[in-house]
Amino acid sequence: MIPKTTRYSPYFRKTEKVTVTKQETVTVKEEVTVDKGVPDLLDYDLKVLFVGINPGITSGAKGHHYANRTNHFWPCLSESGLVDRKLTFEDDVNAPKLYRLGFTNLTPRTTRRATDLSLAEQREGIPILNSKIEKFRPRIACFVGKGIYEIYSNKKCDQMGLQKDVRIKWLDRDGETLIFVMPSTSGLVTAYKKPDRIRQVLLVLLSIH
Repeated sequence: MIPKTTRYSPYFRKTEKVTVTKQETVTVKEEVTVDKGVPDLLDYDLKVLFVGINPGITSGAKGHHYANRTNHFWPCLSESGLVDRKLTFEDDVNAPKLYRLGFTNLTPRTTRRATDLSLAEQREGIPILNSKIEKFRPRIACFVGKGIYEIYSNKKCDQMGLQKDVRIKWLDRDGETLIFVMPSTSGLVTAYKKPDRIRQVLLVLLSIH
């Protein structure tokens, strides 16, 4: 019998029953595959560092950020003006050098849903994320989802876009990182059915860096 537990995450603002196992594998289309993990893709002085909640099953299996075909991230990025051609998840590794765009997650562990993470586990990643931002000095840290930013800031996010009252100062030189919040691109988040809304938020990024 596989044990079940209840975990709460403000990322989806609800409590639900989820299945938790001790296996180190993940399932993609009912096939068991090794979880490769999704590495940080960082460089100094990036234009934008995109911050996700944690890798999903498909991303963990493929080892790339936002790899699920139902995720709107790459189509929206391709049309945002931040890049000069159509990109896919396989382009994430080259994005820091070619476009000055980086990627990280608040929590590195792969799960089927963000609600499979405990709130404590998600918050454990906050000081680590701050250290990355302070060290690598991105111009903008863009949280991909309102829920993840609320976990990070421990307060309600009243509106998307630039968070004018929040800055992260750099460690080794004068300067600071701006904080930006965009809608989640996950196909599981039904509140944002139209990718056009996400594209519009990405377009705003162009005006502030």
